[in-house]
Amino acid sequence: MTTNKEKMLHAVLDDKELQIKYDYDKSEYEDMYMALNSNVVVVGAVARFIKNFNGLDDKSEYRKVYQTVFNYINS
Repeated sequence: MTTNKEKMLHAVLDDKELQIKYDYDKSEYEDMYMALNSNVVVVGAVARFIKNFNGLDDKSEYRKVYQTVFNYINS
């Protein structure tokens, strides 16, 4: 079962520009555990950032977090 946090993780890691910029294969990260233990620094950092968000039940809050993560790693 995919959690909301894993859905957010996949939404970020699915970005083609990030995959090229940080040279990772999104298919290697099926779940949060795999991303947290990644040798690719940006993948591990994004996973930790998302994992540590607690109490976000509102989907609009997830969108805000996604946008914050995405903007930060693209800067």
